[in-house]
Amino acid sequence: MSNKKPLLQVEGLSISFKEKLLINGLSFTVNSNEIVAIVGESGSGKSLTALSIAGLLFQTPLSISSQKMELSEQELSHLSQKDWQNVRGRELGMVFQEPQSSLNPSLRCGIQVMERLQQNKIGIPKDQRNNVLQAFEQVQLPEPKRIFKAYPHELSGGQKQRVMIAMALIGNPKLLIADEPTTALDVTVQKEILTLIKDRQNAHKMSVLFISHDLSLVAHFADRVLVMHQGRIVESGTVTKIFKNPQDKYTQGLLYARPNPDKRLKRLPTVADFSKKQKSFISISKRERVKKHQALYTQKPLLEVKGLVKEFPLTRNWFKKNQRLKAVDEVSFKLYPGETLGLVGESGCGKSTITRALVDLDPPTAGEIRYKGRSIVGLNSKELRDLRKQIQLVFQDPFAALHPLKHIGDAIKEPIYVHSLIRGKEAQKQRVIQLLEQVGLESEHYHRYPHQLSGGERQRVVIARALATEPQLLLLDESVAALDISVQAQVLNLLNDLKEKLQLSYLFISHDLNVVKYMADRVLVMQKGILVEEGEADDLYFHPKKPYTRKLIAAMPVHMI
Repeated sequence: MSNKKPLLQVEGLSISFKEKLLINGLSFTVNSNEIVAIVGESGSGKSLTALSIAGLLFQTPLSISSQKMELSEQELSHLSQKDWQNVRGRELGMVFQEPQSSLNPSLRCGIQVMERLQQNKIGIPKDQRNNVLQAFEQVQLPEPKRIFKAYPHELSGGQKQRVMIAMALIGNPKLLIADEPTTALDVTVQKEILTLIKDRQNAHKMSVLFISHDLSLVAHFADRVLVMHQGRIVESGTVTKIFKNPQDKYTQGLLYARPNPDKRLKRLPTVADFSKKQKSFISISKRERVKKHQALYTQKPLLEVKGLVKEFPLTRNWFKKNQRLKAVDEVSFKLYPGETLGLVGESGCGKSTITRALVDLDPPTAGEIRYKGRSIVGLNSKELRDLRKQIQLVFQDPFAALHPLKHIGDAIKEPIYVHSLIRGKEAQKQRVIQLLEQVGLESEHYHRYPHQLSGGERQRVVIARALATEPQLLLLDESVAALDISVQAQVLNLLNDLKEKLQLSYLFISHDLNVVKYMADRVLVMQKGILVEEGEADDLYFHPKKPYTRKLIAAMPVHMI
């Protein structure tokens, strides 16, 4: 890459808020026709760096300074907002993490993309509609004319992200900034999006600044990697150099924190382990695992699901037959005491619908659900309340699951109060502090608000609240999907510790088969509401029988170490 001409040059970039330094003297280049990845945890400064390069930090209380910030030899730091608009339309495109919040919900998708052409006066006005349709075809959107007229809520997550990519690329920019463009997407959709960006990059000799918290993901996508930590670049180099011979302890921690399918460790390494120079980790042998499973599956099932069906109405007509969507179609499985049962599949396959049916949040259309041998379909309100003490849900987004105006302590105390588990305010408070300490938090977190915690801390709070009723079964619905790799490792270790200490059972739901394989004893694979395959986690991963399972495994980023 050294013989290539620099397209983007950043020298001495510093960003601060009041007295706090957020970005500390950052310097790097992106060459022509090159993909550079910036990797690091939340709060490392990745997105702030991208937003400053794109000129999107106007009218913020941040102080920004740099010795040089040039794109195509044009200095960016002194541009007016009007000049920035031209640069973003023609020289630079940006794809954000969450397309739903980036797209206007009240405008049709085609109109929003066409606005980019109109604002930047790209092409002939009469051809702009056709240019948008052509852009939709280039990003492999099905039925471009339908997508043009569709509102964002009518599209899937992957389709919305493709619309955002079409918008970013329609002006043929020299640099594309992709900020976590695949986080929380299914692995198959994630692979499609990354392949699409790579294909467009090759076709147009475009450069890409790719931002992610997942080193395994960028390994097969980027040419060079910059590792950021606390506003600084701690290590940089080619993909081969970073993955084969990482020098910095922080980089080593990020690399090893992701579950490795070839090694089953008792505990996942974390960044903290490497900072303490701890590098030896205990593996679980196949013999140990077989012995454990023999003991597990001689018990009576804790949960039995037989022929579960859930349908949703698509139309409501008086004189015609209504159309219905079968979200879950004749699904049957068993979950045993002390077991972690994995459930994987793409968005829309029915995973979350099953969890809601198990606690009667969304009663099934047909089928039988038995908990400890007793049917839980059609329970009265008192029986349902008793059931929900024993089966608790942990959701994907802890920020949405916690009331923004309630102290953390009050949020955890709520189920204790509702179920009348402990009487007296002081006794309730002591129980909450005990729960906080149980999930690795401290008593001082009691009086904090959700926005004052990190993503990993919020997820621990949600787990603590689920444990408040002393349940026997936790339904973990994508509970680590949006977490940084290192924080994810901490939460997975915590869940395994709690399972052993409190004798819990888990239904662990995720689209990440690497994580499910690490956590689960057995795995169920769902596709379009149907259970297509099930088996012991290692056997299913290494010897899948069904084409769909093989497709899911093939879409996973290959572990490089």
